[in-house]
Amino acid sequence: MQTLIFTGPAGTAALAAGATAATAAARGSRTLLASVGPSHALASLTGIPPGPEPRPVAAHLDAWCLDPLADLSGIWAALRGPSSQGPPIAPDELPIIPGSDLFLAVARLRQLAQGYDLVCVDAGPPDTLLRAMAVPDTFRWALRLLLGLDRGPGKSSASVARAVIPTGLIPFPMEWTGNLQDARVRLEQLRDETLDPARTRVRYVLRADSAALAEARLALPALQLFGLVVEDVVAGPLLDPDLTRVGLGDLLAEQRAVLEQAATIWPGRRLLGLPATATPAGADALAALGARLYGDQPLTPETSPVQPIRLSGPPTPGAAIDLPGLPREALGLTLSGDELIVRAGPYRRHLLLPEGLRGTSAIKATRQGDTLLVQSRS
Repeated sequence: MQTLIFTGPAGTAALAAGATAATAAARGSRTLLASVGPSHALASLTGIPPGPEPRPVAAHLDAWCLDPLADLSGIWAALRGPSSQGPPIAPDELPIIPGSDLFLAVARLRQLAQGYDLVCVDAGPPDTLLRAMAVPDTFRWALRLLLGLDRGPGKSSASVARAVIPTGLIPFPMEWTGNLQDARVRLEQLRDETLDPARTRVRYVLRADSAALAEARLALPALQLFGLVVEDVVAGPLLDPDLTRVGLGDLLAEQRAVLEQAATIWPGRRLLGLPATATPAGADALAALGARLYGDQPLTPETSPVQPIRLSGPPTPGAAIDLPGLPREALGLTLSGDELIVRAGPYRRHLLLPEGLRGTSAIKATRQGDTLLVQSRS
């Protein structure tokens, strides 16, 4: 199963995802078109309302608008464990950490989308997707601060000793805190499994104007910073060049300039043009749009990707992070315990350093082209 995540302006990302899914189905691939919300633009394109299960749209094509909070009760029950001890909090009382709803939806989608050749996901704007990918890091940071990390990635007896709440003073059973630690580890595993480049790629949907290009120069490398492989850029909706004759020359000139700059900034990525059109209704109209978008080009990747984050341990510990197109002034680095905090403009990730770089400040960072290299000074 191959998963393509489309992220970009609301509505346009859904259009690109729908056109790709309908085209794949028309070519004979068993395809699932999914929306992980919170607003489901795909519902208006397919006529399929949100529901608990995928529903057929056309031959070889199903659509599914997920409810990201549907499994929250089960997750909370598993976190508390079989014992009823611990905080008496019902699932409906839980505050929603920004991005956690989308993270749960994407993880659930991976588990329940078996049996399809291709899954096309409308993930909405990149801000929302990036917040979702940061959920495991946020949980790890909070748990390290409060209780320390006693297992899994980042395990450190020093963090337990420095914890704000000593283990002996916790008013809940040790089983409950152990469930918290296990949940943190599982969240990180879920993200790694979901973002495995062998199965999951991202197509960034770029609005063809200068403001959107500046935003993309921050958002696209930030997606790579979280381990997502951005393989293609879909620019659109693109106006017909013949519209120059009806007074749209300036707009078309900006459109051409943005496409030229995008091709220069991300030369290793395919640049696809999504034509401007009335909102397509139904699978046939979406497939017709997809045929214009892809032509004779393949819909799915044909080559193995380069991992956007490459970590190595002793004897030569280091980290290499690909940040394509990120302006140098938008990059910031902060060392915090065993974590390197990498900033890409307004986006930030707490990246757990590999063994050999933890517990020391003797670290140097350099940038070679679009790749950030982090190494020991020794």
